Amino acid sequence: MTVRALVGLAVFNVFLLGIGIATLAALRGWRTWHDLVRIGGLAYLLGVALMGVTLSIELVVGIPFSFATIVLTGAALALAAVALRRPLARWRPELPDTRAQGVALVALAGAALVVVYLEALFRSARLSSLSAWDAWAFWVPKAKAIYFFGGLDEQFFRELANPSYPPLVPALEASAFHFMGSADVVTLHVQFWFFACGFAAAVAGLLAPRVSPYVLWPCIVLVLVTPRVVGRNLDPQADFLLDYFFALAALLVALWLVDREPWLLATASVFMAAAVMTKREGQLLVACVVVAGAVASWRRWRYAWPRLALVAGVAVAALVPWRIWFSSRDLTGDLPSAGALALFHNLDRGWPAFQSVVTTFFDYDLWLVVVPLVGVGVILAFLAGARTLPTYALTLYTLVLAGFVWVLWSFTELELPFVQDEGVNPIVRLSASLVVASAAILPLLLDAAWRGSQRAAEES
Repeated sequence: MTVRALVGLAVFNVFLLGIGIATLAALRGWRTWHDLVRIGGLAYLLGVALMGVTLSIELVVGIPFSFATIVLTGAALALAAVALRRPLARWRPELPDTRAQGVALVALAGAALVVVYLEALFRSARLSSLSAWDAWAFWVPKAKAIYFFGGLDEQFFRELANPSYPPLVPALEASAFHFMGSADVVTLHVQFWFFACGFAAAVAGLLAPRVSPYVLWPCIVLVLVTPRVVGRNLDPQADFLLDYFFALAALLVALWLVDREPWLLATASVFMAAAVMTKREGQLLVACVVVAGAVASWRRWRYAWPRLALVAGVAVAALVPWRIWFSSRDLTGDLPSAGALALFHNLDRGWPAFQSVVTTFFDYDLWLVVVPLVGVGVILAFLAGARTLPTYALTLYTLVLAGFVWVLWSFTELELPFVQDEGVNPIVRLSASLVVASAAILPLLLDAAWRGSQRAAEES
C-alpha cells in the first residue's frame, strides 16, 4: 500500500460521486445544499452502478479498456445527465432547516456511531490481505486480466471458476487499479470500504426525512455490526456490492409504492440493472423485487404494473449483451446440470433445502436478530393499519427465501451439499442479501407501525 494508491483511489471515488450527482440532477434535482449532502451516498452508489454497467457493456462489445476509456465513459455519462437536467431552480442552494434540535441531536449521535464503526473498518481495509477464496480465485484475477490485457480474455476466463459471472465487479476493480497506478490488491480492499460507506449514507439519506432517528440509526447499526458483515464486507468480491444494489433497489421501490415519485423508480431501475450485472443471483433478487412491488400495488395495478414491467425490462436489456457473449463462447452456464426444473428430479432435497435456508437466515452467529425483527416489524405494521409496506416486505422476503430454497433444491448433492461451508454451498453468501436489505426495510416497517393510521392513509 502506498499514499499514491490511496490518493488515486480517493480520486476514483470522487469521480464516481460526480457521475452520480449529475445523474440525480437529471432524475430528481435538489432544493438545498443540505438536501444534496443528504442524498450524497445515493448519488455515489448510483455513479458506481452506472459506471459498472456501462463499462461491462463496453467490455462485451470489445471497446479497449484503458484509463482514457474510463475517464471518457464517466465524462460521457455525466454530460448526458447534465443535458437532461431539470431547470436550475430545482436545486438552488438554500440554508438547511434547523428545527427539531432534539431530534437532530439524536440523528447526530447515530451518525457518529456509524462514523466510528466505518473508521475502524477503514483501518482494517488498508491492511487486509487477499485471503477470501472467491476473491483470489477468480474475481481479482479477472480484474487483473482486464487491467493488463485491456479487455475480456476468453481463454483466461474459461480457465477460472464461474466464468459466466458478469464482469461488473472486475471492471470496477480494474478501474480502481488504473487510478491507483498498479494492481494493488491490498489497497483494493479500501474500495469496498467506500462501497460500505456509500450504502450506509444512502440508506440514511433516503430515510432520514420520513423515519425517526430513534428507529433509523439503531437499525443501520444493527445490520452493520452483524458478525458476517463485519467479517466479510471488505473482501474484493461481488457479494456485498450485489447486496447494496439489491437493498437500494428494494428500498426505492418501497418508497415509490408510497410516494409514487417517478425518480424513485427510475433510480431503482439503474440499481436493478447493476444487480443483474454483478452476479447471476442478482437476476433472482431483481425478479423478487418486481413481483413484490406488483403484489403490493395490486389495487392500482393499471398504474403500477406497466411501470414495474418497464423497470424489469431495463434490467433484462442490460444483461442481454453479456449473456450473448458467454453463451456464444460455450462458457459454463448458471443453471443446475439437469436444467432449471431440476428440483423435480431431486424431490428428496426439498425439505433439507428449506431447513438449510431457514436455519441460515436465523443463525444468530451470522446475523444476530435482524431477520426476526423484520418479522416483528411486518406484524406490527399490519396491526397498526398499514398495508402496502408490510405486504411488500412480506412478499419480498418470502419470495427471496423461496428462491434460495429452489437454488439448493435444484442442484444435486455433489453440486451443492447441505453444509454452511461457503466453498461448496452459497447459502451463507446468499442470505446476506436480505439481511443487508433489512437496514433499509426494517426502519420503514417500524415507522409504519409507529405512525399507524397516518401511514395507512398515506398509502391509500
